[in-house]
Amino acid sequence: MTRFARIVALLVGALAMMVASQARAGLVGLQDDQVPNFSGDALDRRLDLVDATRTKLTRVDVLWSEVAPTRPADPTNPADPAYRWDRYDQIFRGLAARGITPIVDYYRTPPWATRSGRVNAAPPALDAGRFAGALARRYSGTFRDGAGRPLPRIRRFEIWNEPNIDQFWSPQCRRGRNGAYVPVAARRYAALAYVAAREIRAAQPGAIVIGGVAGPAGGTNDGTRARPKRCATGGESVSAMTMVRYLRAEGVRLDAWSQHLYPIGSPAAAYFFPSWRALPTLFSALDKLRPGLPVYVTETGYHTSYNRFHRYFVSEAQQADWLAQTFAVADRYPRVEATIWFNLQDNVHWTGGLYHGDMTPKPALQRFIALAADHPLPPDWRP
Repeated sequence: MTRFARIVALLVGALAMMVASQARAGLVGLQDDQVPNFSGDALDRRLDLVDATRTKLTRVDVLWSEVAPTRPADPTNPADPAYRWDRYDQIFRGLAARGITPIVDYYRTPPWATRSGRVNAAPPALDAGRFAGALARRYSGTFRDGAGRPLPRIRRFEIWNEPNIDQFWSPQCRRGRNGAYVPVAARRYAALAYVAAREIRAAQPGAIVIGGVAGPAGGTNDGTRARPKRCATGGESVSAMTMVRYLRAEGVRLDAWSQHLYPIGSPAAAYFFPSWRALPTLFSALDKLRPGLPVYVTETGYHTSYNRFHRYFVSEAQQADWLAQTFAVADRYPRVEATIWFNLQDNVHWTGGLYHGDMTPKPALQRFIALAADHPLPPDWRP
């Protein structure tokens, strides 16, 4: 081989390694949970803040109780007069104009759909599933609003938010006939997922149906296997591992699994389930649901101050370092296609933002901007 040929071979090899590395790299996203609380010019300014982070991937909470404050006569029809979509139409048009792709979840049970009237009450599977279908149909890229204007397409839909945590789905556990508590949340969620997946695909055949959306509750991991938390009292949270088992029994067909990770310790070192180190255990369980099922980590982060809602926190410098480590660790798992940092801005309940509550930036902001700029959105993730 001539010297020139060797140089060409080395360059080709290096290029192939770069392409492979980029193919393995997961997507970098950011959620701003305040976006649904704004409208008009204030909403546009809020979307500009998200855009300024250079992210091309975000997550949006659709609050079912606000979109459907009264029961719709035709729940699968997005044009039913009971639905109030205006704010979300503006959100999704604004994101599309900025070239930002959303992953959309929905939750909060309307009072008319539950006896208790509580927004965290376990929803009726048919009602919640039909709403998922209406959501997918409205943002299918072919639907128009009441004025005849086209609406953007959204492809990725999460079924609920953290249904394994009492704050978002109650009850989690209930005493069975033999006196032992059983994970009713996992069973009821599987029923919802079955209906929602069917309705989403009927409304938009090319949609990506994402299940689980599991919060950071489970058991421990000794490095080789997870020990799922089991219901001991009515107030327990249900493990993601338990959810997988019930989804499999229900015959739910998913296109991706969503998991939320909030490690106690560094991203690489934390071992409690769920954590980055415990993901192989989750992968093994998911393979029984569908071999190679992709995983989206749609929430992760670190708090920078103590509050009564979240006692574990790190310094702002540590948050910046661990933010970078989080996305580096995510890239070690080709099966993790996307990782979304939560949140843009601190609030009284959550101090994991890139900004303080007064909108002064933390060191993590510049780290995130650099990472987002280095992780462009591939064509198959665009609407």
